[in-house]
Amino acid sequence: MFDLETIVDEEMPDGSFPPWPRHKPVAGSFLTARREGQDHDFTLHTFICREGGEEHFLRKVDALFPSGSMAVTLNGRGFDAQVLRLQAQRHGLYELRNIARIADAGRYDIAHLDLLDAYGGRGSSLAELCKAFSIPVKTSVSGADVGDLWRQGDVRAVAQYVQEDVLASYLVYLHAIAWRQGDERLMALPIADLSVWIESEPKLRHLLPFATCRPAMRARTRAPALRVEGALADAELRLKREQDEAAFAAR
Repeated sequence: MFDLETIVDEEMPDGSFPPWPRHKPVAGSFLTARREGQDHDFTLHTFICREGGEEHFLRKVDALFPSGSMAVTLNGRGFDAQVLRLQAQRHGLYELRNIARIADAGRYDIAHLDLLDAYGGRGSSLAELCKAFSIPVKTSVSGADVGDLWRQGDVRAVAQYVQEDVLASYLVYLHAIAWRQGDERLMALPIADLSVWIESEPKLRHLLPFATCRPAMRARTRAPALRVEGALADAELRLKREQDEAAFAAR
């Protein structure tokens, strides 16, 4: 799951959102989730992109998306991934094939899932989706503040804001994938593990609201029973497989 914060050299006279090719990344946050059995572990990378450091930033981003991984964004197909691609092209970094794979992915390509597609396209937004799910988002800073914060040198505020957007987007993603698969475990188990991880990391203290929001509290309540159900289902599947193998060998 990733999100970028960007600035432009010149704002639009009417205050509207500038066309995406004018945007330059100043920060990016990348939450990597891995699953082993019913357990999940997480890594959060946040990179700052200062003037003159664009190549280093883009190479670090590209390395986070090896072949076979899936990128998840909210509006990334139309913005974040395109900003990365254009910046890579501007700096002559045509060898960054992971960024290319994400930016070139179509709507039904598993290389990149854009949550706007999962929730009906342009009529939705991260703020509105999070409000519906009681997920904390944009509590003190919004995207409109990033330019001023960056020019004031408040890099910490920009970094924390992009991290919050990534966590919020991830919780929305888990709702979407659990609904698509009809399996509550796909939402509850990773959210429960994510909550414990946030609470165990002092450097993530500013993200604690994500460990205590309504979806997190429900997930933590439901997770023990769901783990037992999952373990029983796995045991039954293994037993059935062993019985089938034994029956085949006896022929």
